[in-house]
Amino acid sequence: MKLCVSSGISATLPDRTPLPFEESVKLAAQAGFEEFDLGLSTRLLLQEDWEKRLHEMQEMIDRAGMHIRYVHTPYDYPKSREPEDWERFELASMRCIAKVPELGADCAAIHPRSFMKPEYDPDEEYAEAVRFLTPYCEAAHRHGVVLGIEIMRGAGASAPAKIRRFGTDTEVLIRLADELDEGICWDTGHANISLQQQYKSILKIGKRLKMVHINDNFAEDDVHLAPFLGKIDWTQTMKGLREIGYCGSMNLEVKCNALPPELRESYAAYMAASGRYLIRLFESV
Repeated sequence: MKLCVSSGISATLPDRTPLPFEESVKLAAQAGFEEFDLGLSTRLLLQEDWEKRLHEMQEMIDRAGMHIRYVHTPYDYPKSREPEDWERFELASMRCIAKVPELGADCAAIHPRSFMKPEYDPDEEYAEAVRFLTPYCEAAHRHGVVLGIEIMRGAGASAPAKIRRFGTDTEVLIRLADELDEGICWDTGHANISLQQQYKSILKIGKRLKMVHINDNFAEDDVHLAPFLGKIDWTQTMKGLREIGYCGSMNLEVKCNALPPELRESYAAYMAASGRYLIRLFESV
């Protein structure tokens, strides 16, 4: 099993000032990661020179001795409800899906369009998810791309029970993936916030599981901590992955963005070490 990391590992400074893409590539390579999970934004995919920029990013990753194993489709949804903004988002997402084979990735993660709501109709939310995802799934089938529909994060363990969000329930996620003939991306951090039992849920998902996002938290906020810094039971999680015959990478979706630059190299080394430990745990449980 290979060790993979998301491209957002070092994307900004603590004040949210963007950093060059090279910073993430350099940090990941120094830490010993072998593969990249390339997250692509609407902003990047709508630039006039987007194909050139994407090729440059791929070359940087290759030169660093890594390769792109996964892609994350855009999830920076428009803040407005204007149809033109959503058409732009759809164009960016379609461009992303079409480029997945060229990038050499095995799978692309995609979010169902869902939001936290105090008033929640499960049938309406499910129908909206199908409506939203269907064009992307059809495009993925045309291009021979496997999509991993990602489990979403809930409101948090201490949030009022009435605040709900579509995509946080394993059974519903399975139903959606089966209807759309796609796979599932299991985000351990999202699942923890959504109060899913990792081991039991992973067993239910079974062969539908095409990729993972490995990160830790305290079941309240999506903070993308490295494993063993939160409350997730990693032994049981790895046991579940092993029992279903998971054959993807150990893909850490973790970030250094809240840290001063001087501390990032040592934390990235810990991230990679924790990922290698999980691989050994996966192989032994």
